[in-house]
Amino acid sequence: MKISNLPIDKQVIELLAKEGLDELYPPQQHAIEAGVLDGKNLVLASPTASGKTLVAELCILQHVLEHRGKAIYLAPLRALASEKFKEFQRYSAIKKPNGDHVRAGISTGDYDSSDPWLGRYDIILCTNEKADSLLRHKAPWMSELTLVVADEVHLLTEQQRGPTLEVVLTRLTEINPNIQVLALSATVRNAEEVGSWLKAGSVTTDWRPVPLREGIYHDNQVQFRDGASRAILSGTKT
Repeated sequence: MKISNLPIDKQVIELLAKEGLDELYPPQQHAIEAGVLDGKNLVLASPTASGKTLVAELCILQHVLEHRGKAIYLAPLRALASEKFKEFQRYSAIKKPNGDHVRAGISTGDYDSSDPWLGRYDIILCTNEKADSLLRHKAPWMSELTLVVADEVHLLTEQQRGPTLEVVLTRLTEINPNIQVLALSATVRNAEEVGSWLKAGSVTTDWRPVPLREGIYHDNQVQFRDGASRAILSGTKT
């Protein structure tokens, strides 16, 4: 599927074209076909580097540019939130219908503040714990959210961090009954179960841009599942 054929703002298409992106990966196409750009809730489970972030970006920009909405991107770690924030900065060249540029903001610390200044941004990135804090402090701008993207959603099953993410997603859907939920993961094994809880469809695929080969290493040699083998010499990079 060509990116130029997607129902998204031409500014986005032109920016992606300059980056050399003109066609979707299969997982991205499946997400589009599942209605992610039409406001449908979705759990997207696909391997690392299969294009989940682009799906999130397209969905976020659709809300900001077409629906004058506001999106929040939840990350489990501060480092990941910072990484995604840097990626979203490239969209600051895009203008909204009112002429203002798309703006992204980030907050990952200070759990004793509602951070009212975040309300002036279109895209807010934060950790799950920070989002929980913002909800507890009743940040007024959170009622304006039209989309929540939950990265690494498989954490829902972890005893230590799962409850926080569960509470955040539950509270956001209570505050904003019409909010769209996009959940991303490379490892979630129960995508349909998570999707059922989120009232979402699910796309699960093991497609990778580079094929994964599995084998067993023994005595300086890797024996692959397909019967092939490869000698590993001392100092060889694999």
